[in-house]
Amino acid sequence: MSDLVRLAARNNAEWCDAVCRNWGRPGEFRPNVWLNLHPAPPFYPNAVTLTPDDDRGQRAALDALANELGNGFAIKDSFATLDLAPLGFAPLFSASWIARLPGNPVPAGDYNGLDWRIVSTPEAFDAWQSGWAGEASTPSPFAASLLPDPAITLVGGWHGDTILAGAALNRSTSAMGWSNVFVPDDEARECRAGALRFALSLAGNLPLLGYERGEALAQSLALGFTACEPLTIWGR
Repeated sequence: MSDLVRLAARNNAEWCDAVCRNWGRPGEFRPNVWLNLHPAPPFYPNAVTLTPDDDRGQRAALDALANELGNGFAIKDSFATLDLAPLGFAPLFSASWIARLPGNPVPAGDYNGLDWRIVSTPEAFDAWQSGWAGEASTPSPFAASLLPDPAITLVGGWHGDTILAGAALNRSTSAMGWSNVFVPDDEARECRAGALRFALSLAGNLPLLGYERGEALAQSLALGFTACEPLTIWGR
């Protein structure tokens, strides 16, 4: 699975970079790590490792990042291979990369009455963002300027004028990223199945890649995803 995880890490770094660019805070891609020397949006890291086997080069880059930013940022160790405690970091959580390869049966089921569509207007984006945030008061990391990006597709399940469920997709050369899935608690499995079925219709022959943990991971595995290697998010 290592090649698939490399692909997932790169795809996820491209998604992080797109979100940061829309805040006017672009990152930079190096051979072994994606770095962002600017303050990152909420919930987003300032580095994503891209290879499992260049820890010396990654550590040098991350050390420089720590010197630049000080504290209050996170690093995504995509292969769970780094010990960043000597740099003053502590693990925030672990998760598992997940993959759904082309050819798997499309999942059945959906929440009755949902109309799945691509988010394409500022008004639809506001509805999507409201669904994503739920009752949380934390500032959103997203901006409507994501919509014209040809690599980004936000999908939403409408119920009238409200988006009850949705996800973010980002297309890279050999994969489609699957992230920011949100579903109502009382119909989580059905809505996740509907979002996944719509995403698969857009992914074509590309594998769908992302990462999950806890109950969301269990639901994804039940819908045909395979668990790959772990990742660790470190914070300082």
